Amino acid sequence: MNESEVSKLFERAYKAKTNNNYWNQIFELRKVVTPEMISKCFSLIDSDDLKFQEIGIDVLSQLGEDRKSSTPKLLDKIFGFFETSTDEKLISKSLFAIGHNNKYIRNKHFSVLEKFKSSNSTDIRYALTFSLLGIKRNGAIKILIELANDKSLRIRDWATFGLGTQIETDTKEIRDILYKNSLSKNDQIRQEAIKGLANRNDERVEELILSELHKENFDTLFFDTLLNIKNSEQYLPMIIHIYEKYKKDQTINFDWLNDLKDCIKILQDK
Repeated sequence: MNESEVSKLFERAYKAKTNNNYWNQIFELRKVVTPEMISKCFSLIDSDDLKFQEIGIDVLSQLGEDRKSSTPKLLDKIFGFFETSTDEKLISKSLFAIGHNNKYIRNKHFSVLEKFKSSNSTDIRYALTFSLLGIKRNGAIKILIELANDKSLRIRDWATFGLGTQIETDTKEIRDILYKNSLSKNDQIRQEAIKGLANRNDERVEELILSELHKENFDTLFFDTLLNIKNSEQYLPMIIHIYEKYKKDQTINFDWLNDLKDCIKILQDK
């Protein structure tokens, strides 16, 4: 792709009137990893035009293995924005960019990120949660624990997922928030939390699993928990009973029944 074609992609991204069209241009630009293209993105980030800044961040945030040379500089630019910008969209995009590159962030960054946990913007708090996924360091875990108490269900769910299955760190604080969320009325949050406790062989998991089985209201995430815990065979009679009860029910999701059947077979073969 020549320089003229690359320039047209930047122009189309800037003028895109739909989200889908915008991302089509960004995806194409990410395929063009040259020093000139990277330099162009940084010049856009340094401009005073918010749209140009967003384009530069979106392109540079995901360049595969080619991101190694540009990511430290990108993160420096982003944390500079956090000191000066109040634009919700730019901050959110920057946080998502961090999430795609968070193995490069340093301990000093967590005190900057922490301020966003109290943002009035749900989008910013959600992007903050994404930015911390998979980080085992105490600074990230501390923020995620607070986000796992967030008033927004999608943030609470995402943070519970991050603590429960994206890291193996096992502390009392993590178990406490996972157990609290294992009692949530929201099915997704509850089952994410149960999975996280099961991953840590928490002794309370057996009671929680029995409760879910009695409710007969679980999805494929719960199947995965059943298949990966110790002594899961003890639940076979209840699971078989549920399958026999619903296997001819035309109102039950067919894929769910198949997953339930597969779960039974795998447990029987253990």
